[in-house]
Amino acid sequence: MNKTSLKIFVCFTLTSAVITVILLCVNFLGYSYIASDSDGESSKKTLALISENLTQTGGGFELAEGIIPDGYWCVLIDENGDIIWAENKPGDIPSHYSINDVAKMTHWFLNDYPVFVRAEERGLLVLGMPKKAVGKYEMIYSMNWFRTLPQRILKILAINLCFAALLACVFGFRLYSRLRALTGGIADLGRERAVKLPERGIFREISASVNLASASIERKNAALAARDSARSNWISGISHDIRTPLSVIIGRSDELAKSEGLSAAERKKAETITAQGLKIKKLIEDLNLISSLEYDMQPSKKTAVKICPLIRRVASDIINSGVADKCELELDLRNEKSTVSADESLIERAVFNLINNSVTHNENGCKITITQYEERESVIVKIADNGKGAPQETIENIAEIPKAAHGLGLPMAYRIICVHGGRLTAKNDGGLKIQIELPKL
Repeated sequence: MNKTSLKIFVCFTLTSAVITVILLCVNFLGYSYIASDSDGESSKKTLALISENLTQTGGGFELAEGIIPDGYWCVLIDENGDIIWAENKPGDIPSHYSINDVAKMTHWFLNDYPVFVRAEERGLLVLGMPKKAVGKYEMIYSMNWFRTLPQRILKILAINLCFAALLACVFGFRLYSRLRALTGGIADLGRERAVKLPERGIFREISASVNLASASIERKNAALAARDSARSNWISGISHDIRTPLSVIIGRSDELAKSEGLSAAERKKAETITAQGLKIKKLIEDLNLISSLEYDMQPSKKTAVKICPLIRRVASDIINSGVADKCELELDLRNEKSTVSADESLIERAVFNLINNSVTHNENGCKITITQYEERESVIVKIADNGKGAPQETIENIAEIPKAAHGLGLPMAYRIICVHGGRLTAKNDGGLKIQIELPKL
């Protein structure tokens, strides 16, 4: 299952549920605001204000103007049920009240006038509002209702959360399916696989872009493959065409170099031709090898290769070739049975290039030390010289094949070791120091 799509789906579901709970809480607050009796609270405050400002005089009671709102009226009833003070009293409001009348009045209405009452020592202060100004409804709750209110609220929230999650799952499954297909297509696009997503729904434009990118990558890969195949075939053909006459030149020059009928100077010239011909032959072989290694092609002829005999053979060939007359080779091979799975010719070429690199780049000679040992699951080969070292730019770009034939030794050896699952490092430290690590067989 596509983890990214699953994460998006889970996030979508949880977000929907959280939003539902938040909206529920907001609705509770909104209901509390809507249900609040602002008029009732205002009327109670007005009653309190009237009570504070109603003063008793010798002839009765007096109240300052502007305290009673327009359209409101107010009366004061004594303990005998008689009105002893009134302000703006309507004509249909009686002047005397029995206990039953007071009981009915305290039930919020008096002759259809909404009223608010306030009991005090002087009597019962009644504030009346215009008819139909407010509605009053009796709501009675037990104390047990208040005690269990938090639990009921939590249950409602839990039910809403589950319901929201269920709805999010139902409506989000379709989104999840499309996301899974889309993210899978993007992942395949990163692996350069062919992608063809259905172009519909809310991700129609994105799917179309992914399909377009996939088609573009396929076209470019096809063009690159055709170009690389043509280049590889061209290199192979040219190499073959050059090797045939070059073999004749090397053979004839070698015969001339060994001919007793020629002077020493002429034989020396023939030897030079032979050496240069061999050099050209090696460059052609390097060219073919680079062609196969440039795209990390895997070695095709892997066998069990013993490293120590291979190193001795390469060192012997270099010494016998005469190119290392000014150099001293020292071997320190500690594990004769060290074996790796490799293409023997490629590993031999890598070791030859690394040793030959020290020889050819130190014209005044140097000491080359080759050390071999095992470390855990790896076979280690160190090639170190005390010469002038390699250019720092070459070491820093060791993974890059240079455009010119000069400086191929290190990058080519690096590629060969890498395609065998190994590691090659190089540094300048009193000369060039190379370390090769290959998996032990």
